Amino acid sequence: MKERGTTPESVPVRGLRRITVEEEKLRREKIGLLRQELAKHRHAARQIEHELRALGDPEATRSAGWVNWSAVYDDLPARFSSREVAAIAGVGPAHVASVVHAWKTQGKVAATGKRGQYKKLTRRDTGGGSG
Repeated sequence: MKERGTTPESVPVRGLRRITVEEEKLRREKIGLLRQELAKHRHAARQIEHELRALGDPEATRSAGWVNWSAVYDDLPARFSSREVAAIAGVGPAHVASVVHAWKTQGKVAATGKRGQYKKLTRRDTGGGSG
């Protein structure tokens, strides 16, 4: 006679829970490793695209699509020029000017007084922070 409400998953099997937990742990580890590997390959592909765009390759300019401006900002030194931004992003001066203007509006950068020269701002520089 079959018990009501019993499914094959609810039948207790000795040691099965431990194996299921281990499988889930391995699955999470595999996802983590694959994400790391994908990030490395994406970074390498971005670098190649930037090089091609900087060299003026029209196909790279068309196919590259959007630029991850947060990553560009993170790659910049504390003091940088608009030319450095253009080189990292692989875009023209007009595009750089609009992005740097947005960064200034957001309080991320400030002009140094020299044409085309900027510095990154910290929370301390902008008066923000906790306290």
